[in-house]
Amino acid sequence: MTNSIFGVVYHENVNNWATAGLINAIKAKGHTPMPFRLPDIAAQIPNKFTHLNEEDISHIDGVLVRTIGFGTGDQVTYRISLLEHLEDAGIYVMNPAYSFRRAKDKYATLTALNKAGIQVPRTFIGENLEAAINFADEVGDVIIKPLIGARGMGMIRAEHKELTYRAMKFIHQLGQVLYVQELVQKPDRDIRAFVIGGKLIGAMYRYIPKGVEGEWRTNVHGGGEAEATELTPEYEECALKTAEVL
Repeated sequence: MTNSIFGVVYHENVNNWATAGLINAIKAKGHTPMPFRLPDIAAQIPNKFTHLNEEDISHIDGVLVRTIGFGTGDQVTYRISLLEHLEDAGIYVMNPAYSFRRAKDKYATLTALNKAGIQVPRTFIGENLEAAINFADEVGDVIIKPLIGARGMGMIRAEHKELTYRAMKFIHQLGQVLYVQELVQKPDRDIRAFVIGGKLIGAMYRYIPKGVEGEWRTNVHGGGEAEATELTPEYEECALKTAEVL
């Protein structure tokens, strides 16, 4: 078996359980992992890539993207373009850069799913504060989210008009895009499905943390609990179609 070199893209902590799991899985298959952060990679035109301005990594066989991390608009754009450049240089990137770009941007995700006929919540996206407030007044119970984000961080549930106004005004003053979404009523859990290569490989319930008054998020990072489950045929079809679209 040929030994291949796979980059593992992390951001904050190489010893994070998810990053460490990928590294160990690569080793178990007899290949060589090369963990790195995208901010530490420099690109040149034509195709040359260096790590920390020293190690030439242009020869690696593939890249597994755990996360590109947080950053400014310029930084996020650069990191995704870097993944596209790696692909153009013949290096396999998983997930593909274009898919990552879509999934990272909630606006792009929703428009793609809506176009494909997949049901999504009513959502406002824009920079006009008055229009955002009018949308929230019409919908009622809404969630204010960052356009780009993860792990449930930065989300605000605005059930009351005054809270909605204050939160939106603050976000608007920071020069951020307003992303306001109707609250989807659900039990104390939601569902996350995992699709690889067009096949459903697993699914789980994510439960709201116990004993935390007023909490509505199910993110495991925020204390939510996970439990393996099986999907109904309807949900499995939805998961497979969503993965195909993105």
